[in-house]
Amino acid sequence: MSSAVISDVRLGAAHDGEAELVVTLRFENGGQSVVALDHAAASVLMESCRAQDPAALIGQGWEHVRDALAAAAQRFMTAPPA
Repeated sequence: MSSAVISDVRLGAAHDGEAELVVTLRFENGGQSVVALDHAAASVLMESCRAQDPAALIGQGWEHVRDALAAAAQRFMTAPPA
């Protein structure tokens, strides 16, 4: 078992009114963390887990969430000056 898995998924509204996917990670020690993913991160997460709907994310390892956040953040990176 991964050190944490997705235990709950729901839709939420970001401060700007945009929809976001809110996942709860459950750790082996019983702790929980709630992570909000914007559309870009949620799309990457769904694709990497091969999930057809958000409910299919339950039980997936936290690494998918980490990687989705990292991939989505890449869109804000700019190329270094030449």
